[in-house]
Amino acid sequence: MQDHARWVSAARDQYIVEIGHYVAHHGGKPGRTASERSGPDSVRVPLAARSPSPVRDRDDVRRDLLHAIGHPDDSPHEFVLHGTAGSGKTALAQTMFDEAVATHGVVGLWVNAATEVAFRAGMLAVALDRGADPDQVEAARDGRRPAADLVWQHLGASPEPWLLVLDNADDPAVFSDGIWLRSARRGTVLVTTRHGGTSLWQDADRRRLDALGLDDAVRVLRDLNVTGYDQAALEKLAHGLGCHPLALTLAGKYLDRRLLDTVTVDEFLQRLREDPGGTLDEAADPDERDLRRLISSTWQISLTALADRGVPEATTLMWLLSCFAPDPLPLGLLHSRRLRLTGLAGAEPPFPAQKADTALRGLMSQSMVSVLDVPGDVGRPSVQSVQAHALLLDTVAARIPLDQRETILAAAAQLLDDLLQHGEGEGAYVDAQTLRLFTPHTLSLLHRTTAAHSAAVPQALGLVRYLRDQNRERGDYSTAHVLAEAAVRVSPSASTATGAELLTDQYELACSLADLGRFAESVALHRKILRDREGQLGPDHVQTLDSAHALGLALYGLGEWAEDELYLRRAVEGRSRVLGPADPNTIMSTACLAEAIGEQQRWEEAEALARTNLATSEAAHGPVSPYTLAARHTLAWALYQLGHLGEAEALAFATLTERENSLGSTHPRTLVVRDLLASILLGQERWAEAETAARTVLTTREEILGPEHPHTLAMRTELIRILTGAGDLAAARPLAVLNLEACIRILGDEHPDTRACRQAHQDAFGPNSEDDDAPGTGHDKDVQR
Repeated sequence: MQDHARWVSAARDQYIVEIGHYVAHHGGKPGRTASERSGPDSVRVPLAARSPSPVRDRDDVRRDLLHAIGHPDDSPHEFVLHGTAGSGKTALAQTMFDEAVATHGVVGLWVNAATEVAFRAGMLAVALDRGADPDQVEAARDGRRPAADLVWQHLGASPEPWLLVLDNADDPAVFSDGIWLRSARRGTVLVTTRHGGTSLWQDADRRRLDALGLDDAVRVLRDLNVTGYDQAALEKLAHGLGCHPLALTLAGKYLDRRLLDTVTVDEFLQRLREDPGGTLDEAADPDERDLRRLISSTWQISLTALADRGVPEATTLMWLLSCFAPDPLPLGLLHSRRLRLTGLAGAEPPFPAQKADTALRGLMSQSMVSVLDVPGDVGRPSVQSVQAHALLLDTVAARIPLDQRETILAAAAQLLDDLLQHGEGEGAYVDAQTLRLFTPHTLSLLHRTTAAHSAAVPQALGLVRYLRDQNRERGDYSTAHVLAEAAVRVSPSASTATGAELLTDQYELACSLADLGRFAESVALHRKILRDREGQLGPDHVQTLDSAHALGLALYGLGEWAEDELYLRRAVEGRSRVLGPADPNTIMSTACLAEAIGEQQRWEEAEALARTNLATSEAAHGPVSPYTLAARHTLAWALYQLGHLGEAEALAFATLTERENSLGSTHPRTLVVRDLLASILLGQERWAEAETAARTVLTTREEILGPEHPHTLAMRTELIRILTGAGDLAAARPLAVLNLEACIRILGDEHPDTRACRQAHQDAFGPNSEDDDAPGTGHDKDVQR
């Protein structure tokens, strides 16, 4: 309660700063307080500190406001600027005030609406400004005549047009159920508020202010004399600040004022991650008393206001939300059944499940969060979600009281775990859409728990591992890699993981490196893991054999086929012994071994092994299991290399159909079959069909894997061969030049795929181009677990 009292007191200090520096006493009855007898020295001057940077962006709001001021007969007379703290509402109102007075000849009137006392005093000062008799104003001040009627009577009779700004109207109660909110044809009312949802604004033109665009955010930093940095550094800084106007202002002042302790953008962002509020507030003037201009307190004002209005649980909900990322968070997380699983009802302030809706609406009323519908994937409904600004979340997370932190983090982990594992129904949260929605929140939760040395780290780490595996299985290799890196970074003491579990995290990271085409890094890490697993688990442990298999796959990516064969043969023999020849893992290793053999030009041996493996898988698992599809794909490839194109095409087409049905048309495992089909069509000189298949694969790989992933480069080489065979040299030659340069740079001059690309380049340009007698195959391995 001492904390709460301090914030209430601080908020009142802020109000006094805004209205108490400029007071003129008009007399009054004995017993009336100074603030009740006082009013602002002038309502013609904005009672707010000037922004050190011109207002950027907001062009549509400025245009519409100025039009309304200049054309009062055909435009709305009431505008409401609402948004989260620090979004620049007051700064924009000041700019509008100055432009209206300077260019439209209107009278500018400014009233602080932060408290009922300040607002009432300001409005009565407006009445005086517009010609009211001082005795009438005194009677209104004493309650002997209706004050609102007096003010609006004189505003309506004003001989000059006017703009009335009601600033910081965060508590709708100051307007006495709307009695003070009226309009007059002679003027325009502009309200700034954090409270954007009240019915008081229903007839006004409401405009939400949020973060700036990146270009405008960089301009703000340049306005603030942040020099010595290039455009990229300023963009990085602006992005790290979430393009939040107040944060940009404070960061700009911070960097501009450093004399003894100059910092780089990276150093500043690191300090910001460690202490977001304290770092930014260092830029404030030492005697700063306006808490709205301090990051560490500006949002606390809203939470205190909600507590004063009887919604203290909004604070606990905001603490909970701060455990997650600034991305849209599905509202299913806050389902009452799920909340009852946590200890939040025992938090301080308590957050019982039945108060969740009230707390959420309270945060929305203060523009601290917004609720939005995130479009669903094709055929899926939209997902109702809650979202808050990154800087707000970071600042709130840093201020969670130490005695409440473990309760909040444990609850966040429990809620996310239950939602991901169970959802609203069995299997509801394992599709691609859900993985995309929840991955950033899982990563944020792991960061928050590890930073706090929380007991919830193992649970958060378990969620990261779960999403890592799900993303990899669905072919989102980039996301899987990010999750794999996050898991490896957690210290063993925090994760409480066993040695075998730590090796599994490293193993998954090595696999993700191979998925991204970073084969040399993958090979180095897999070699280490294999040695460690041999030492800890033994040479025939299933995880040791997993490492042998994965190392072989990574070596294949480097074109080291003989060594690839060595490790895959070890995996096949070990898995056959330990698991049996029909085990899915044995079948997968056998398929990959056949490919390693084939790449060494032993095609008959490869075909025989692949055919036997396919029969084993069909007998054990059926014709459409993923293991059978992998075995069938390998046999089709071997047959293609042997020139049996008809049988190869039939097998490849059947495999492609099943993969599209089970994984979708853009999954990497589907694309690798279509890649083979393009090669088969090339061998049959069916140029148009081959080009269509190749371009389909190439376009999708460029989007999913990137334009310079080794598999993308190999597919581009195949397209060059197809275009050359079809006689379309105008298309083949520029593609050959660009792809050969990329292959040399990415893969090295002697990689088999580089040699294949060089041969395709030579074929496209004719016999006088650079010769190479080792064309390679350009085939991509069907990389599987």
